[in-house]
Amino acid sequence: MANKIRTIRITVGIILIIILIVSVIPNFYLYTSNDGIISARTTTLTSPVEGILSFTRSVQHGEYFKKGELIGKVVNDRVDLSFLHKLITEQKTLEGRITSFTERIERYVRLKAELRANIERFQKFSATQLHSRIKQDENRLGHEKAEYERARKELIANRYLEARKAVKTRELESSEANYNKASQRIREITEHLAELRNTLEAVQAGTFLGEGNNDSPYSKQRLDQMVIELSLARTTLQEAASRLEGIKLQLKTERERIEKVRTFRIKAPFDALAWRLPMAQGSTVVIGSELIVLLDCSSIFLDIVLSESQFANIKPGMKIKYRLIGGLKFFEGTVIALRGSGTDLEDRCLATELKKDSRKEFRIWVAVNPADLELSPKNFFQVGRRVEIRMPRKWSVTRELIRFWHVF
Repeated sequence: MANKIRTIRITVGIILIIILIVSVIPNFYLYTSNDGIISARTTTLTSPVEGILSFTRSVQHGEYFKKGELIGKVVNDRVDLSFLHKLITEQKTLEGRITSFTERIERYVRLKAELRANIERFQKFSATQLHSRIKQDENRLGHEKAEYERARKELIANRYLEARKAVKTRELESSEANYNKASQRIREITEHLAELRNTLEAVQAGTFLGEGNNDSPYSKQRLDQMVIELSLARTTLQEAASRLEGIKLQLKTERERIEKVRTFRIKAPFDALAWRLPMAQGSTVVIGSELIVLLDCSSIFLDIVLSESQFANIKPGMKIKYRLIGGLKFFEGTVIALRGSGTDLEDRCLATELKKDSRKEFRIWVAVNPADLELSPKNFFQVGRRVEIRMPRKWSVTRELIRFWHVF
């Protein structure tokens, strides 16, 4: 009987121990502790030009810069400006030519208008003068015709009288001479009138302006020459204007090129912190030199190392608890990236780097709430601080009993 009671007690004790193990021990296995570090991305600004480095203010490690803020300049005072001066000289020459040809064209236009006006005025004057001379010759012709009639009648009368021996032969010859003279003068006046009328028609048609005067062919030749000169001047002006536009474009491009080569303005590409200063104020810079390394203030995250067994249970978006080493309060972060053991961890764009551990070669990145860690430029955004991670894991009675059994 005593053995039976003892057996029952042992059995109840074992059952209580199992209940204790199942209810208490899992609390020690729900989480595992891992190491991590607060990290962020960095950007290295290099110089595309050579020159002397100068900062806008005394830049120290941890100096805070807002996005777009001017950090400093690299100034090169040894830029070759010969081509720029050549373009400026050519621009001034072309501007002078344009001014000269513009004035020449205006002068040609005025001369052309004056020449055309003079031709028209002289044409009117010549026509008026010819009308007057024609009228005078017509009056003379009338008088000569009257004289001709008189001389003809006198000749007829003298011939009749001479036949009857009433007048002397000398008077008959004199009347014949007067008749011939009157006939000749009529022919001369008639021919001169025809010439004057022909000249008048030429004047009115713009073909001829009169002998010894400014004749139309010469004037038209001058006008044609003026048209040619105007055309040449306008063509040259257009060519000079086109060339000037090209020179101005070249000047703009050359000035922009010189400005890029002469001065490089160092601006913060984002809200950043001066993380590393490879160059000091007044340093001589060559192309490709590292000027400043900036910490991206918006990229703070946790870099955590895990073993392969822990890594298998982690998924993006999973919540992870962490606390700063030396702190008491735990905060919660979100897994944003997973990196396997084959990942090249030598990333120069990271501000910090965890030491390699052959047992923990897997990495995860966890996003944090900046307010939890009181991140600010004064504490370098806590970058480089070590953190302790509590990694949740699934509870398996069988697995934990086997692990508990292996303890013994």
